[in-house]
Amino acid sequence: MASTDNYWTRARSSSFTRRRFLAGSATAVAGSAAILAGCGDDDTKKTATASASSAATGAATGAATAPAAGKRGGTFRVVKAVPDTGVDPAITNTYVTHTARTYSTTHLYQASTDKLLFDLATKIEQTDAQTLTITIRQDALFLPEVANGRRVVASDLAYSWNRYPDMLKSFGSQFNKTNWGWMDAAAGATFVTPDDNTIIIKQNKPFASNLIAMGNHQFAVVAKEMVEASGDKTLRKVDNAGSGPYKMVKHESTGTRFERNPNYKRSNPSEAFLAAGPYFDAWEERIIADPASAKAAFIAGELDILSTSLVPVDKIVAEELAKQSGVKVLKDDSKDHLILAFDAVKWIDPNLRKAISLAWDRTRFINTVYVGDGILGAPVSAGFKDFSWSQDKLKGYQKYDPTEARKLWDAGGGAAKFNGKLKITTNSGIPLFAQAAQVIGEDLKKNLGVDVQIDNVDGNSYVAKAVAPVKEWDLFVAYNLSLNTIPDYNALTLYVPTGFGGIFPNMKLESTVPEVAALAKQIQDLYEAQAAELDRKARTVKLDALQEFILTNNATCIPLPVQKTKYQPIRDYLRNYPEKDWVWGSASANEFRIQTVYSDKTA
Repeated sequence: MASTDNYWTRARSSSFTRRRFLAGSATAVAGSAAILAGCGDDDTKKTATASASSAATGAATGAATAPAAGKRGGTFRVVKAVPDTGVDPAITNTYVTHTARTYSTTHLYQASTDKLLFDLATKIEQTDAQTLTITIRQDALFLPEVANGRRVVASDLAYSWNRYPDMLKSFGSQFNKTNWGWMDAAAGATFVTPDDNTIIIKQNKPFASNLIAMGNHQFAVVAKEMVEASGDKTLRKVDNAGSGPYKMVKHESTGTRFERNPNYKRSNPSEAFLAAGPYFDAWEERIIADPASAKAAFIAGELDILSTSLVPVDKIVAEELAKQSGVKVLKDDSKDHLILAFDAVKWIDPNLRKAISLAWDRTRFINTVYVGDGILGAPVSAGFKDFSWSQDKLKGYQKYDPTEARKLWDAGGGAAKFNGKLKITTNSGIPLFAQAAQVIGEDLKKNLGVDVQIDNVDGNSYVAKAVAPVKEWDLFVAYNLSLNTIPDYNALTLYVPTGFGGIFPNMKLESTVPEVAALAKQIQDLYEAQAAELDRKARTVKLDALQEFILTNNATCIPLPVQKTKYQPIRDYLRNYPEKDWVWGSASANEFRIQTVYSDKTA
């Protein structure tokens, strides 16, 4: 039997089983090294043991090497610019440290090996295109102060995942339907828990990236008791409600601290995890708003890694840091995505959107912001080799033509519609955003004759302005780095109505503005078509159609150039640091999730 090449036959982990299903369709397979595409008898299940096929991102893979045994003890020290905006994993996706440290998930996705690395799960089986069965381990316990430290059972998973729709509707969750829509009960999905060890997800539709999406830290499993005991049925003010390797013991405006969970244990863990939990005893997170101060703290040895969102690291800064004693700078190709979002309600006229796209010089942007080390951005980032477009192809859709831009702007009455000025909102905790807005603003002022105001606000205000139903801004700079391992959650979520596209750019399916509703439906239909396509080659074609529509219509957002090479400064005493996965995003298999990183300085 010929096997269709699709995501859930390509990204699995140890103790996966496989079963033939749906005559003529794909075979869901996984093994200790990951994905298989093969055949099996209809009535049998086999344990797969072969090595992985090429990754969902197009990279070649093979069996991973077990990390070196490490030293236990010490504190891992990190930094961020501002206090968190909340700690409920079903609402806030920007506070990765907390979710990754205090909660458990069924698994995480390791992009470099195309593997799912099990946490709570011990077996996952896709028996047909819309049925997913997960077996969970029997030795996972909640924190002692959480639900009396009881065992995590299958109904906890169902309860946790059933929270997403209400959290989005009632609390403006940052965790959008591009991730969990396929398990939304309102659309026909069901969770069945025949026993404490098993959960069966009856999906409401096929979703090619279901298991890779579930590698996201926000598929955290919470204790029902903690939610029900809170005043508003959320965990926004509850520091600990999970079964992760750490508990939060400090939560202040100056920073946070996480210490080892005494209940944590995992028999037969996968290579990302350890039976007795992480090597580090604690994590400390300092809040330093000033990038120069954060950089100085890292150079002085007060931090173990440097946050590159707080302190932008280009090739010049990387060379400078590499010369510092005790510093190692990692390097990899970028998987980033950066956008300039429209408030769709204000930007109904496609010619005005096109005028904005034509009015700024991307070459100048790259030379100014990235010191020449940049590439054109796209709805699917360059990190996804099978799906991303070449730079030459992108040039045909991302042109600089100030003369044409001014004609379109004047013909559409842009000056009158926006009163001769545009407001661009950015986040002061991410210097890149202000730099991008400044360069673009200069070109818009010069070529369109508008006054550009850059509203550079703190992180909490930034989020509030993003999700407010009525936007006080015209353009908005943002990126999405929570999980950069699938097209669905990487860049596309910023364009899609059921993703962030419907939350802050106002590209809503239910918009009262007919032009916006019609455009949103076109984008959503194209997105849904590719997301449900299980054949890899066919999905590529459908992704191409979606990207072409977005770029031709400048729909929802304009992709901005991104830094071509990414740099991550770390202290040179760190061992087992995930040097092949850090660039994929903080919710994947980097230092926030894996437990095998340790300090060689630990006594």
